[in-house]
Amino acid sequence: MRELRWRGSHAPEDGDWIIAEVPWHGPAQLVEVLGADDRPEWDDATVASQFRLRVSFPRRAEEEAAAFGEPDARARKGREDRRDDLVVTIDPEDARDHDDALAVRSLAGGRHEVGIHIADVSSYVRPGSALDEEARARGTSCYLPGGARPMLPERLSGGLCSLREGADRLALSVLAVLDDAGRLHEYRFAACVIRSRARLSYEQAQRALDGEAPLPGGIQEPVETLMRLARVLRARRMAAGALQLESSEVKAVVDERGEPLELVRRPHLESHELVEEFMLLANRCVGEAAALRKSGVLWRVHEPPSARKLGELDEMLRVLGLPRLGPAPEPHRALQALLAVPLDPPKRRLTHRLALRTLPRARYLERDLGHFGLATREYLHFTSPIRRYPDLHNHRRVHAWITGERDAAWDPVENAALAVECSAREQDATEAEREGTRVKGLRLLAARLGDSASGSITGLVPRGFFVELDDPPVDGFVAVSDQLDDRFDLDAAGVRLVGRRTRRRFTLGDAVRVTIARVDVPARECDLALEQEHGRGGARRGASVRKHQSAERRPRDGSRDVGRGSRRSPGGRGWR
Repeated sequence: MRELRWRGSHAPEDGDWIIAEVPWHGPAQLVEVLGADDRPEWDDATVASQFRLRVSFPRRAEEEAAAFGEPDARARKGREDRRDDLVVTIDPEDARDHDDALAVRSLAGGRHEVGIHIADVSSYVRPGSALDEEARARGTSCYLPGGARPMLPERLSGGLCSLREGADRLALSVLAVLDDAGRLHEYRFAACVIRSRARLSYEQAQRALDGEAPLPGGIQEPVETLMRLARVLRARRMAAGALQLESSEVKAVVDERGEPLELVRRPHLESHELVEEFMLLANRCVGEAAALRKSGVLWRVHEPPSARKLGELDEMLRVLGLPRLGPAPEPHRALQALLAVPLDPPKRRLTHRLALRTLPRARYLERDLGHFGLATREYLHFTSPIRRYPDLHNHRRVHAWITGERDAAWDPVENAALAVECSAREQDATEAEREGTRVKGLRLLAARLGDSASGSITGLVPRGFFVELDDPPVDGFVAVSDQLDDRFDLDAAGVRLVGRRTRRRFTLGDAVRVTIARVDVPARECDLALEQEHGRGGARRGASVRKHQSAERRPRDGSRDVGRGSRRSPGGRGWR
């Protein structure tokens, strides 16, 4: 056993989880105290440390942010004054960083000018500054249950850059002219100053669109116009072959002490699609201009699935008795047709989950390879510069176009390295957010040991299967081989387990009832016991389970999002 040493007065307590440097010889040195596993207020810090998220800003970066004041006449000079436009933001209810805002006005001939206003972060975060160095090191904001780990200090992310209601804000804007059929006739970029008239939540905008609670102050009509244009834009994208994949987002609701109150599935609303369509439009406009200028932007690329992956998907669908891919000559058309088949909700969720696992992860790249999921080329990220570094990088190019500056020299090797960095940071943040939610879900389950729950099978390995519970939506593992005293074989398609002795079958997507048998929050593990009556399969109702090494449980369903040694079902992938 090694001696542990530390500096300062903050000594670790018995039961605390810590990070320490352990040399070959001599005492270990304390690096960080993560807290006790029975204190939920430490959960976010533990996850942040696990994924090496940066949790504090260097003093120089904080000082640079603090030096900025509200936009004055000097800051507004040379910008288009759009403060009289009826501009609104639509975001989650608890959002603090408002990257984007929308406005629309009617033109002659049945056309509309849509103002897609994006926070001008590039006017505050200059290349080579301490703010820029820290933003690049973080790569993206990360949203954990207890709060955000922002890419920029609060002074900027939640203050001067955030498009707050009633505040003058600097924006880089895409001004797009559309007709009623959603055809894009022209667009231009402008450095503007705007003032949001209303901060709307998605739920509030949806109630207004449904006619349940009309918006005051003349805002209702512009929001309805934006929704009408968004619908035709979406229809045009679908006609071009874009995929419409459904995946539910789970949010952990916690109190001020980090104690989980509930896990909720965020509903998908049409108001989400309103914002999404105009963000996609802005990204495509900037991408088209960047391709013409051969500018050093970072592209958002999504490569098509391999023929092998598509073949595996088709075989899984066949074995499960679900609709097949069909003979469409283009992969995105075949997938689009599959996803459009009307199915009952459980089968629809399973079909979309399998299709999502077939797709590679979208990433950043220094050259354009196209975006399979969106069925487009010349696509990049521009609309979230407060929370994504690639967007900030691309903003600097657009800023140069607006001012008429000659594009600064850019190094393709440096751009390639930046793309790899940003992709890695994005993946770390995504996994950290999932982990943060999972920890809170496990804490909820820890209070329900022995309770019965319903769920569905989401992944299979020879020793058993993963189940995602219906409420709360947390996944756990059923070691069915031990419970039923049988050896199970996984079929060639990886979608069904069959017992050699009992001939019991467990298939991907099956509804099951289980007992919550064991929860280990620090290890991120949840063991479930299959519920059954005496005399069936040689096991009793709620049979207990034994612990197994997670390395034996690697799913064979094409997913690589199993996690770092944790017992969890295969997740989906970021494809946009």
